[in-house]
Amino acid sequence: MSKKPKPIVLTLKEMERKGTRELLGYLNKLHKCEESFESSDLDKNPDLTDKVTIYFKQTEKWKIAYKDVKSILKNREHIK
Repeated sequence: MSKKPKPIVLTLKEMERKGTRELLGYLNKLHKCEESFESSDLDKNPDLTDKVTIYFKQTEKWKIAYKDVKSILKNREHIK
């Protein structure tokens, strides 16, 4: 994954091709997203125009990405 501060939208197939450590890093980025636009200090909602980047947890993009990455990780080996 690139060093972008916000996670990008990945398809389930793209996630399945990534290694476990990379997926854990992606999950960590998802956890760092703000709760919602309403609770942020932004004037404009970037989520309305940017379909590639995930900004807030209270969006379908975040919910789908979180569900998908968790479903893949539950079947992967554990890393210590």
